[in-house]
Amino acid sequence: MAGKAMSAEPSWMQELRAKAQERFDAMSWPTTADEEWRRTDVSGINALSFAPVAVSAAGKPAPANREGVAGKLAFDAGKPVEMGLDPALEAKGVRLMSLAEALEKFERPLSDIFDEGVDAADNRFAVWHYAAWSHGAFLMVPAGLEIKEPFLIDFSEKGDGVLSSPHVVVMLGEGARASVIHRITGHQTGERILCNAGLDLVLADAAGLDYSEGQYLGPQSLYFRQARTRIGRDSLLRHFDASLGAQLVKTRIDCGLVGKGSEAYLNGVYYCRTGQHMDIRTVQRHHSPSATSRAYYKGAVASGGRTVFQGLIEVDEGASGTDAYLTNRNLLLGDAARSDSIPTLRIGNNDVRCSHGSTTGRLSEEELFYLESRGLSRAESREMLVIGYFEDLLDHAPVSYREGTLDLIRQRLASAA
Repeated sequence: MAGKAMSAEPSWMQELRAKAQERFDAMSWPTTADEEWRRTDVSGINALSFAPVAVSAAGKPAPANREGVAGKLAFDAGKPVEMGLDPALEAKGVRLMSLAEALEKFERPLSDIFDEGVDAADNRFAVWHYAAWSHGAFLMVPAGLEIKEPFLIDFSEKGDGVLSSPHVVVMLGEGARASVIHRITGHQTGERILCNAGLDLVLADAAGLDYSEGQYLGPQSLYFRQARTRIGRDSLLRHFDASLGAQLVKTRIDCGLVGKGSEAYLNGVYYCRTGQHMDIRTVQRHHSPSATSRAYYKGAVASGGRTVFQGLIEVDEGASGTDAYLTNRNLLLGDAARSDSIPTLRIGNNDVRCSHGSTTGRLSEEELFYLESRGLSRAESREMLVIGYFEDLLDHAPVSYREGTLDLIRQRLASAA
C-alpha cells in the first residue's frame, strides 16, 4: 500500500485515499523520458522502502509560545507538539489546528481541495502524497479580518528511512489579510528521510496572503513538494520559497490566477551544496483577464552541485490583459557547478504582456579584489557578495525568516570554504 487511512478519519477521506491509491497503482515512477523530469533522475531511489512515519492521535499538544506570532502549530516527527492561537482571533472565527482535526469540521472545502488535488496530480510522487499524507496544518481566516502578526507552522522531521508526508491548507475569506511562516527542518545526523509534502493556498476575492516557506532538511534527505494555489478576484498572493536543505529537491508551485485582477508574486532563493541536486518548477496559470504575475528566483551553486529551474507562464484564451514575467538568476561558485534554466511561455491570447529572462554568472574577480584590498579576507569578501546577491529578494520577507535564511546561507558558505 502506498498509503493507509487512519481509522479515525471520516469516510470521505478514506475514499479519497483509496482513489489516490488506485491512481498510484496505475502509474509508474517518473523517468528522464518525461519532460519535467528529464534533468532529474529518480530511478535510483527505492521510494517504497521508506516506512511511513508513525503518527499517533493520542496526547494533547502543549500550549505554544506565541511571542511575536498570531498563532503557532509545531510538529515533531509527525505529531503535533505545540499549538496556540490568540484567543481574540479565535473569538473572531480564526481557526488554526491540525489537518486531521479539521477533516470533519471543514469537510466541504477540504474534500473539494483534496479531490481536485488528486485529479490534478500528474506524476506518481504527487498522487502518492494524497494516498499517504500523514499529518498537517489547517489555517482559516474569515472574511474581512486583517491580521498583522504572522502565523508560524513548523515541521521537525526525524527518523532514518522514514517517509513523511505533511500537508498544509490555508484558506482566506473575502477581504481577509494574513501572513504565514512555514518551515520544514531535519536533523543533521545522517538520517535519510523522504519528505513528500503538499501545500494548498486558497484566497477568496480581495484577499491578501504573504506566505514564506523554508525547507532546511538534513543533507541525506529527499524532498518532493507539490504546491497549488487558487487566487480569487482582486486578490494578492506573495509566496517566498527558501530551499537550502536535502540531498535531492524536486518541487513545483502551480499558481492558478482564477479571478479577474488577481496578482501573484512567486519569489525564491536556493543554495545548492556540493553533491546536492535541486530541481525547482514554477507555473503561472492565467485563467482570467487583467491578472498579474511575477516569478523571480535566485540561486547559488557550489562546485559539484547542480540546479534546474523550470518556469512556465500559461495564458488561457480568455485571459486578455495578462501581465506576466518570469526570471531566474544563478551564481556559480565553482568550476564544477552546473545550473540549467528553462523558462517557457504558452500563450493563448494576443492581448497580453509576457516575457522571461535568465542569467548565469560567477562572482566578479574585480569586486573580490576590491574588498580584499580593503582588508577583508577572501572568504569574507565572498560571503559579502553572495549575501548581497540574495538580500534584494529577502528584503520583504518577515525579519525572523529573512535573518534565519541568511544565517544558513552563511553557514553553507563557511562549510564550503
